[in-house]
Amino acid sequence: MKIITGRRDVVWNYAGTIMSMASNFLLLPFLVSGLSSSDLGLWYVFTALSAFVMLFEFGFNPTFARNITYCWSGAQELQKEGTGKNSHNDINVYLFAQLIAVSKRVYARITIMVALILLVPGTVYVWYVSRAQWDLKTIIAWALFVVATLVNMYYLYYAAMLRGVGCIAEDNKNKIYSRLAQLIVSAILLLSGFGLIGAVLGYVVYVIFYRVYGYLLFWHNHAIRQLDLRNIPVTGEQIQHVYKTISYNAYKDGAVMISNYGATQAGTVLCSLFLTLEQTGVYSIGLQLATALGNVSLAYLNSCRPAIQSAYQLRDNDSIIRIVGKSLVAYIIVFIIGFVLTEALVYPLLSMIKPGSSFDPYLFIGLSIYIFIFDWIAFFSSILANFNTIPYMKAYVITSIVELIICVLFMMVFHWGAWGLVLGMAIPQIFYNVWKWPLEASLQMNATIRLLLQCGLRVWFRALKAGVH
Repeated sequence: MKIITGRRDVVWNYAGTIMSMASNFLLLPFLVSGLSSSDLGLWYVFTALSAFVMLFEFGFNPTFARNITYCWSGAQELQKEGTGKNSHNDINVYLFAQLIAVSKRVYARITIMVALILLVPGTVYVWYVSRAQWDLKTIIAWALFVVATLVNMYYLYYAAMLRGVGCIAEDNKNKIYSRLAQLIVSAILLLSGFGLIGAVLGYVVYVIFYRVYGYLLFWHNHAIRQLDLRNIPVTGEQIQHVYKTISYNAYKDGAVMISNYGATQAGTVLCSLFLTLEQTGVYSIGLQLATALGNVSLAYLNSCRPAIQSAYQLRDNDSIIRIVGKSLVAYIIVFIIGFVLTEALVYPLLSMIKPGSSFDPYLFIGLSIYIFIFDWIAFFSSILANFNTIPYMKAYVITSIVELIICVLFMMVFHWGAWGLVLGMAIPQIFYNVWKWPLEASLQMNATIRLLLQCGLRVWFRALKAGVH
């Protein structure tokens, strides 16, 4: 069954991306007013630990989503790289049921591992940083947060399954509604004096809403119900075979994910080690804005991933070139417009809100150039991942290590401050990744960057012309 990304999917994906980024900013005033300084710090310790344990998911979510799309598009078997035999009309329900069974087993094991981490070293760490206020309320808040994090981790595969069958709009509606539920509950409880427990209960509501509604969206889907997947028997041998096949690229995806963390977020840690807290804040604000800009710019491509994967399974290269070209033009145009608006409006607004504070628009320019380069590479690397091949894993790992070494050198030896971070991150990317993976992806599509841009511009002009008329 061919997956086609419609306007509705794209609009909801932009809305979901923006809501995911904005929700933390919208929640911040309630956290500041409803929590003491120590409780606010402890809340951010909780969220930092939650973000850290998500790294132990190690790339299985995009891998499951990709292989479910192949199956949905007629794959009769799965391959470690590339795709196998294809049926244009029939979904292999037995293979689909095996993928679901594997996802449940994988996430059950990951959840057990995360539980051990949070309950033992995690609890010791939380106790250590909050020992001056370690009381029953703190224990209850931490216990609720751990349970919610484990539930969130275990049912993570439903988001992959929704994206895999092309339900992009539904998945993003779920994100928006659950974030709104968290915001409303957190605001009410924090304003009512529930403190840290109120903030945690808001997170609990988010997790329950997101996972339960995701479950309902998947199993109540008309096409899914017709497959009767729950009544298809799956053996342990079949689960093991499918796991061996998909884990080959899943672990590569995980290594890339950790490398990306090192290539972007690790800079904040280095800032705090070598620069003042004020300089770290200036750098972090610039990085946060530039990263948000990159995420919004890539939203169109992310909404089209199932369509690209489906076209690849169906050997429809013309559709791939058209979708990738359109996504590439959208990425460039949205990034440029977003950059100009941020530089012209956001930074002057920040200075008006907090006069006398040091906000550096020139540093934002440097960070934006780096994030554009980083996301340009990520754009074409994700195209290769859509083709179920991840040849860039070693290059990503090596580049992230070299970046950290150069950043430390520029800051310790040359004393270039935050600019040492920007240059230290950019130079290794420019040296290899910035040209290698766009070239590799273009060769896989039998295209060139110029052809992709020309095709994308034609498609957008045609769409705009049709909209005008």
